[in-house]
Parts: sequence; C-alpha cells; structure tokens
Amino acid sequence: MNSIIRLDTRGRLVIPNEFRETLNLKEGDELLLSLDTKTNTLVISPIYGKTDNLVKIEINFDDKPGSLAKLAETLAKINIDLVMTESKSFQRGTKARWNIFADTTKCPYGINEIKKTLLQNHSVESVSITKITRDRLHH
Repeated sequence: MNSIIRLDTRGRLVIPNEFRETLNLKEGDELLLSLDTKTNTLVISPIYGKTDNLVKIEINFDDKPGSLAKLAETLAKINIDLVMTESKSFQRGTKARWNIFADTTKCPYGINEIKKTLLQNHSVESVSITKITRDRLHH
C-alpha cells in the first residue's frame, strides 16, 4: 500500500482510512515517528503496548556471515524485545548497521550495561542507545 499525502499549513498529516483500518489504528493510539537523517527518511510505526521503556539502538558492526544473528542472540539473552529493526550493509562485506527500536521493560540492565554487553561482541564497532520520549512541544 502506498499513498501520496500533503501536509497542512500546521505541518499535520492525515493517515488514510484504509491504512488506519489495516493497522487497526484508533484515535488515541500511539505511533513512533522516526527520522533517519542519513537516508532522509521518515518512518511512522504503530506502538502496541507500553511506551515507557522504548529505546533506539544503533549498532555498527562487521558485515560478515552470522554477525547479525549473534547480535540478535545477545539481545534475546538479555530480554530486549525488538519492536522494529532495519539492517543494511553500507560497505558490502565490510561494514553494516543495525537500527533497532526496542522495549527494555524485561531487560535487567540499564542503558550503559546494554551498551557494554553489545560491545563485548568482537564484530561490533560502535553502539549508540537513545531513550525514546514523547514529544512534549505543546505543554
């Protein structure tokens, strides 16, 4: 499904009805709005469940067979619930990036310990973790 929509004068957009119906979205549902400045893309995703412990994790790692699977296994072992992910090679066979939106509710570790755990994997070059918060522009 694709649709071209237009922002109104206040910067708002309307999600077409057939999209809302397909995703079972109703008034008051929360959506994750994600801007990737590296690719100039905006992604809107429904959030099912609580939003208190959402984080964005960006992992740069060696692009070798099995590297992504090992990282996924590490996250599973510490009870990180993957909400939305995207991985891509940016230097084929050399470097890759995995962007993850995750729920850390069941993880026994804080952000620093999660980062430290991921960095113990020898294929990981860098890890960035950012807590996702609600936009409070209109107090």
